Amino acid sequence: MSAKEAGPGVKVLSERPSVDSPELPQRPYEFVMETEVESLEKMHKVARHRKFEIHVDEPEHLKGDDNHPQPLIYVAAGLGA
Repeated sequence: MSAKEAGPGVKVLSERPSVDSPELPQRPYEFVMETEVESLEKMHKVARHRKFEIHVDEPEHLKGDDNHPQPLIYVAAGLGA
């Protein structure tokens, strides 16, 4: 199967297996997301994906302004979601 666009910045390279299906997929499922990241000032960065913006920063002791969550906070939140 060839890659198909699933929206801006998202490609699905094969069919997604059903969550309720006991058998494994015949071929690997691959989902590609593209995100742009821009450095603003000090440690403040903004990531953009589709219509969403995610701002990250670092605390003052890591030379940031502590105005946004640290990047690893988003990773932890994603794992818990």
